[in-house]
Amino acid sequence: MDFSQLLHFHLMRPYWLIAIVLTFLILKAFKKRDDTLDKWRKIMSVEMLDAVTVKGNSNAWFSPQKLSWVMVILLTIILVGPTWKQQPSPFTQDQSALIIALDVSSSMEQSDIMPSRLLQAKQKILKLLALRGDANTALVAYAGSAHVVMPITNDREMIRHFLDVLDESIMPVKGKSPEAVIPIANKLLTPTNVPGTLLVITDGAPDDAAIAYDDYFSEANHQLIVWGIGKENAPEGSVLSPLQVDNLEDMANEGRLVLITPDQSDVDKVNRYIENNLVVLDDGTRPWHDSGYPVVFIAAALWLLWFRKGWTLQW
Repeated sequence: MDFSQLLHFHLMRPYWLIAIVLTFLILKAFKKRDDTLDKWRKIMSVEMLDAVTVKGNSNAWFSPQKLSWVMVILLTIILVGPTWKQQPSPFTQDQSALIIALDVSSSMEQSDIMPSRLLQAKQKILKLLALRGDANTALVAYAGSAHVVMPITNDREMIRHFLDVLDESIMPVKGKSPEAVIPIANKLLTPTNVPGTLLVITDGAPDDAAIAYDDYFSEANHQLIVWGIGKENAPEGSVLSPLQVDNLEDMANEGRLVLITPDQSDVDKVNRYIENNLVVLDDGTRPWHDSGYPVVFIAAALWLLWFRKGWTLQW
């Protein structure tokens, strides 16, 4: 479970919390009733009382009294109905779309990450597509201008086919303008009527790009993920430009920033962010998932101890 889901944590039946209070009062009253030394404590000191009495095993760490508390807590968890996510509707299909915007400008041809930043980005995209399966995805390429390479489709093989040929040579305008992606992404996501994700894969951004992305994503329900491709520090004496982490952080101010890693962890992180993007709808069409039911099996297993000979709790 992603910890961001805990933002929606609540109890479906919080009034059952009173069971803990009532149980505490009942067990305390019974303990006082069964305390045969209660009247002697009023006339004898604690030291003298300890000296003239024989300790029993009532203070054992594993006893019916202590296990009763465990059972009460477990049963209360079941009854209050903890939840942090809604059940998917069986009558609708997930229409949330992912727009992949790939930077194909000249800086992406640098080879600080072998064989090049662009080829590494393409390999990461293919791994992400493999994780997502046939989910709704669109592909946009940009340099000095942005263009739709593949509109929203659930055929990842079509995206793979067009992804292979993308480079700066096919772009009509040279440069690097990630802000040009925003109107295209908005046009693609608007018909879906559900929150989508814009994934921008790049090695840098001009200063004014952050303003455009802040203005759009501060109002839109869609999610922004910026995937940085490249090394933060260029080798000394190298003509390679380093990854512009500061500019990418500014651009991802209203979203999330993920930096490339040599393993699969960055792909997994991006995929988790995409999966957790759907806005929780507080209505009756999507009931909340009661996450307390698995505790029933733990409580049932502990309940078997009451079949043990001599294991009793006197009321």
